[in-house]
Amino acid sequence: MNEIKNYGYIDNLSLSEYIAFPIYIIIIFLISYYVQYKHIRKNPLYKYYTIAVFLKVIGAVSFCLVYIFVYKGGDTISYFESARALTNLLEQRPNNFLKVFLEKGTIENYYLFDGRSTGYPWMHMFIEPKSFFLVKILVPFMLLSFQSFVLCTIILSWASFAGIWRLFLMFTNVYKTISRNLAIAILFIPSVVFWGSGMLKDTVTLSASCWFIYALYFTFILKIKRFRYSIILLISAYVIFAIKPYILFALLPGVIIWVVYDKVVTLKKKVIKYLFIPLVYLVSFGTGYLVLSQIGDFDIKHLINEASIKQTDLKRVEYKGNSFDIGSYSNVNGAISLAPEAIIAGLYRPYIWEAKNIVMFLSGIENLVYLGLTIFILSRIRFLRLLKILFDNPLILFCLSYSILFALIIGLSTSNFGALVRFKIAFLPEFLGTLVILNYYMKNKGVTKMEEQDMENGK
Repeated sequence: MNEIKNYGYIDNLSLSEYIAFPIYIIIIFLISYYVQYKHIRKNPLYKYYTIAVFLKVIGAVSFCLVYIFVYKGGDTISYFESARALTNLLEQRPNNFLKVFLEKGTIENYYLFDGRSTGYPWMHMFIEPKSFFLVKILVPFMLLSFQSFVLCTIILSWASFAGIWRLFLMFTNVYKTISRNLAIAILFIPSVVFWGSGMLKDTVTLSASCWFIYALYFTFILKIKRFRYSIILLISAYVIFAIKPYILFALLPGVIIWVVYDKVVTLKKKVIKYLFIPLVYLVSFGTGYLVLSQIGDFDIKHLINEASIKQTDLKRVEYKGNSFDIGSYSNVNGAISLAPEAIIAGLYRPYIWEAKNIVMFLSGIENLVYLGLTIFILSRIRFLRLLKILFDNPLILFCLSYSILFALIIGLSTSNFGALVRFKIAFLPEFLGTLVILNYYMKNKGVTKMEEQDMENGK
């Protein structure tokens, strides 16, 4: 038996992959069409389902081709090779697999693998808990794809689509009259379709965060099937925390405002209500930090220092100028002083003129659209009306809070455009959904009382 080696790249597809590819595509199409046919009579929004699934599949295939033939390697290949080793261990020695799967990555467990029958996972991914958690998630997809990089990516992308589809259904349940625009803003974002379809942490955390928001809506806002959706809420929160805990940190302040809004909205005096919301936000920000610091390694000073080191590292010459610089910092005060630049970078960069390759150029075009839409809406809505819309619509307030806080985090910690465009997909559906809703309010100043009541409180 030949030794199973890691190369960090894939230079071509096998004959079996070319043969299996159309079979998998047909199966996905048939299942998607059945799901659409089953639900479309009760919910016309399912007319978008099949085409949205296929865009995800196209995104997955495009992602694979770019990393095989353009980038010629990358983290996604390392995840694949590590998951291949773990899958081989399951097939060869199930008892050892169970030990590795349930325990932390230790040197002792690393040598349960071998070079001939299983191959080795990449060491840096094996010992890093967040990366190895994703490797574990990939095992069932590796089994279903017979350890094919392309097919595994396609199946993972297809499975992850369930999360963003639920987010779309939630938005359209609240804002029924603008479902078409919300479909474009949530389901058909080019960068989300591409970067959210690969074998990366971002694909899994994007889907998990969408499930989290959807389950939160049913558990605390609609208060329907609370036990079922509470379980989904806990599972999605666990997945996020295990891979990217800072996403929960970005989510929590807005979540708490959204959840307690039923109490806030009963306040009769508007001034008190509008002052109470910022107070709730500050308290929830602190509460979120305390909760995360108690259940995991989440120290703000450590995170700031780690982000500063990471930012500096990403500016190295090896990245061929594909980086940006908002300034340096070494403590919390320094990070706060750079907050405006970091938020702008997280939301709207790279700009077109900063692009060094075709992928970044396409991202620059997309960001220009977002920036133009933001400027257009803000220039047309009076400030006081904007505040009223935000404070009277907790879902918008939540999405804007999440988007801005997330943009701040990645703007401070990321100075490489390649990483930035990947990380920001976690909040883009919520951010663009907010812009679409604000645009609706701008064009329809005379929204009827009935419509406003349907929209308020996220119901």
